[in-house]
Amino acid sequence: MRVVFFLQGQRVPAARFRGMAVAQALGAAGMDCSLCIPVPSVYGDWLPRFPTGPWRRLLVPWVALVRLAQLRDLRPGDVVFFQRPMIELPTVLLERLAARGRRSLFDFDDAIFLNWGGREKLRRTVALVDHVVAGNRFLAEAARAPEKTTIIPTAVDTNRWAMMPTRDARGREVVVGWTGLSCNYRHLALARAPIARALRRTGARFMVISDRPPPRELADLMPAFVPWRAESEIEDLARLDVGVMPLPDGLHERGKCAFKLIQYMALGRPGLASPVGVNCEVVTDGSDGFLPRTDADWEEQLVRLIENPDLRVQVGGHARQRVEAAYSVAAVAPRYLEVVNRVASAI
Repeated sequence: MRVVFFLQGQRVPAARFRGMAVAQALGAAGMDCSLCIPVPSVYGDWLPRFPTGPWRRLLVPWVALVRLAQLRDLRPGDVVFFQRPMIELPTVLLERLAARGRRSLFDFDDAIFLNWGGREKLRRTVALVDHVVAGNRFLAEAARAPEKTTIIPTAVDTNRWAMMPTRDARGREVVVGWTGLSCNYRHLALARAPIARALRRTGARFMVISDRPPPRELADLMPAFVPWRAESEIEDLARLDVGVMPLPDGLHERGKCAFKLIQYMALGRPGLASPVGVNCEVVTDGSDGFLPRTDADWEEQLVRLIENPDLRVQVGGHARQRVEAAYSVAAVAPRYLEVVNRVASAI
């Protein structure tokens, strides 16, 4: 038996942490795994930046042709693992061709059903496959197939994402930061004012790690910009002493799987995140992180962490333990293995 993973791309986080990492874990358990990655992908894996707007849409037909070519390599006994849809079009034709005569499962970690044609595409995809893996409860409910849906959170390899020593720093020596795609700077802007006030009160610095520099609306944070690079992402993120993850309380955001928060926590860094969606499951407020509800909460909790390295050590240590227990590859790999074996056993 071979498990064939159809992944979104090479650099996109979901493909790396819900596709490649899972394939590696299954391979370590003795399964034969093969990766099908479209080159190019709509995520511009061959470009220094992620394409946006019309450029991204122009890549969709190209990706569809690449996907068609990949179907030729499938074997009758393969188990097909769809990491999100194969293409960003409101059709399941490619998924239907890939799953024909084979067992299949669909893994998703975002509210893709809110995209154009997304609800119908999700309905048809769920009906097509033998099993669904959802990144959180909100997504599982959207799949509307509880009898064949398993919730498995996004996880990190805690061997690579190792606990980093907390610096004995205060005030202007402390670095507060955020990481994410540039299209999500709008989320960071939601807590811009209280974060800026905390920085002014303490003299702490702010850093962003992204594919593009921050926009002018974030200028009062005076952010240092670090271009995201896969080869240095852990070292770059470890430069932060405190990580932030503001979010609005919307449907798209409830579909997110708290990945940047999990990254901060894996490194032993305390995170501040809006109490939205799965953030409230990942963090126990005041123990392994903070869930500020108001601007005043954002400002005061951030000031406390900036001025108190002992608090950062305590919260960061609990955060690391939380990730090891529930959001590490070691914790979720047995669940993926069980799902794949269950799907394959019906062949």
